[in-house]
Amino acid sequence: MYNKFSENLLGELNARLESLSEEELSPVAMLKAQITAVADALKDLTGLISEHPFTDPLEEIGYFKFIYPRFKSLLVYYTEYHCFMAGVPQSGPKAKKKYYLSKLRSITVFFEQNCMHYDYFKLDGCLLDEVFYSRRDVRNILQPFVLSYEPILGTPMAELLSWFMAQERVRNEILALLHGLTGPGPLSATVVDPTGSLQREIKWTGEDIHLIELVHGIHLTGQVNNGSIGIVELFKVVGAFFGVNLRVPKRGFDDLKARKTISKTAFLDMMKLAVLKKMDEDDAYDPEKARRRNGF
Repeated sequence: MYNKFSENLLGELNARLESLSEEELSPVAMLKAQITAVADALKDLTGLISEHPFTDPLEEIGYFKFIYPRFKSLLVYYTEYHCFMAGVPQSGPKAKKKYYLSKLRSITVFFEQNCMHYDYFKLDGCLLDEVFYSRRDVRNILQPFVLSYEPILGTPMAELLSWFMAQERVRNEILALLHGLTGPGPLSATVVDPTGSLQREIKWTGEDIHLIELVHGIHLTGQVNNGSIGIVELFKVVGAFFGVNLRVPKRGFDDLKARKTISKTAFLDMMKLAVLKKMDEDDAYDPEKARRRNGF
């Protein structure tokens, strides 16, 4: 009963919040509307619990672990994100970046201060669920200390869980803003991508002439965009991806033709031999593999 009701209620709430995002409201008016929407949903949710008290301990645990935090976290998120955006400096990218990083550090400190309970949340633990998500033992020493905790609504851990969910969402929003400041950048640089992850360095460490040969081969066989992409554009894209200046395509092709001591397609030849060698090695008889495959 609780799951079905909460899913329907959450769907209605998300639809209401989505419609608000399409309205032209001031930041303060938008926050008030969002808070009102979430508060109304929470009122309906707690009203259901008042009318239909828990009869099964597992129902109670499931409610405070999975249902209540999904709603309360929205209340925390919209408030926190509004306060964060209100403080964004207007003096330029450098000042904004400093502000964003400062907020990220404060979120990290928050998680570190609640490391035991945060780890339990991230690991999706269950051994202490009866302690954390049951109102029968809210004074247990393992319960977190939460200033904004309202006993009538839930447990201290359920309240803290809402903050974990909200702060993670704010952190992701900040990381996306940082990405917007730096731009996508070449993959040869370490940057923040739109999801907030760090792109690891990808760098072409072979000879430039080998990459030039490879790109010409890709272009001449029409492997990209059904062959409609121009060679100049393809050189720019691949060069940017690997952080290499491939120069003018024609000059690179002339360099390939000018090879005298080795094959004009040395790199493609080398790749062919490497692939064939790998195939031969995989096809070769391996007594250990045969033993494992046959089970003796």
